[in-house]
Amino acid sequence: MNNHNPFKEIGHPPEKVPPELKEKIMDDVSAFLLFMDIATLFSANYTEAIKSFFKERKKKGRTNKT
Repeated sequence: MNNHNPFKEIGHPPEKVPPELKEKIMDDVSAFLLFMDIATLFSANYTEAIKSFFKERKKKGRTNKT
């Protein structure tokens, strides 16, 4: 049986990354982190807004019935 795994050879020997490619990748990572932070900010506030909306409706619903 041949147990040769070609994936173990990836990255060996290590090679230097071209500066342009490294800069592009770092810019993409920064943009992704920014979008992720913005999405987290809005989704967290959206969830809290929905929770407070239903709490207020329950309170108003109770006062209208009594």
